[in-house]
Amino acid sequence: PGGPDAPPDPGVCGAQTEEIALVNLGEPPDVLIVLDRSGSMDGQPTPDFGTFPDPFGPTKWEIMKDALTELTNDKNDNINFGLTLFPTVDSCGVSASALVDPTPQGAADVQSELANWEPDGGTPAAPGLDAALATYQGLPVNPEGRYVIFATDGSPNCASEGGDADDETVAAVEALAAEGIGTFVIGFGGGFAGTDSVLEDAAIAGGHPKPTGEPYYVADDSQELIDALNDIAGGIITPSCSYELASAPPDPDNVTVLANGTAVPRSEGHTNGWDYHPDASTITFFGSYCTDIESAAIQSVDFVFGCQGPQID
Repeated sequence: PGGPDAPPDPGVCGAQTEEIALVNLGEPPDVLIVLDRSGSMDGQPTPDFGTFPDPFGPTKWEIMKDALTELTNDKNDNINFGLTLFPTVDSCGVSASALVDPTPQGAADVQSELANWEPDGGTPAAPGLDAALATYQGLPVNPEGRYVIFATDGSPNCASEGGDADDETVAAVEALAAEGIGTFVIGFGGGFAGTDSVLEDAAIAGGHPKPTGEPYYVADDSQELIDALNDIAGGIITPSCSYELASAPPDPDNVTVLANGTAVPRSEGHTNGWDYHPDASTITFFGSYCTDIESAAIQSVDFVFGCQGPQID
């Protein structure tokens, strides 16, 4: 019912449909999270500038840790995550390199390191970004891309003697960009009056400004933060036309593959659709479907057991 491209109907299939998880097989890029752990992260977020925060709600630090745990778990197969914090030494000091280097399957290491810290000190953003650059300079260049997610809840306020914290922060982002390392900027927790300029300048200098509105990502609460992180990650992940099946289907011929919720025809001739390729644990898209995945026109792929989908050859 509904034509050859309609999704499977559980009623028609005897309620046998079940999703089988897929892992995109694109090679993972490197992402180093450069995170503010200043004392102000111990406060609650302010949803709208000028309003009072919830004194009984979770702190910005707690919200950030939860959001990064979700992100790193969800994208662990597709992104090599690393972490550095600022400050890590006294109020304005930062370790010379990252606390966790970007590595495959790095989610557990990032989460373990986050658990060791609580908010304290000032906001030495530039030294934190300098540590990211030093880390990348000590690692092989990842041809799939090298990125920084720079997240802060306020203006930088630690500068070198005679220097300006804002200018040094933007200069640190520019130094990363000169090495081919892109930076995404997140302002989290509200209260950004007077700090917009440095975050805007940093986002533009980083080469990855937000497509609409302010050039940096503004997140005033938990959901907005998760959305911002997912938007950034979605733009970083290297798309592949091949997906690994997390489990084998009970009947390999009695399945439907969905792209953006629409059934994709099986193409055993590898012209324009999907097929098991190069082995029975991998599905690969061909033709216009592959092109749409690579261009991000297709953003979700599902594999469902219980109904045979359409076939073209």
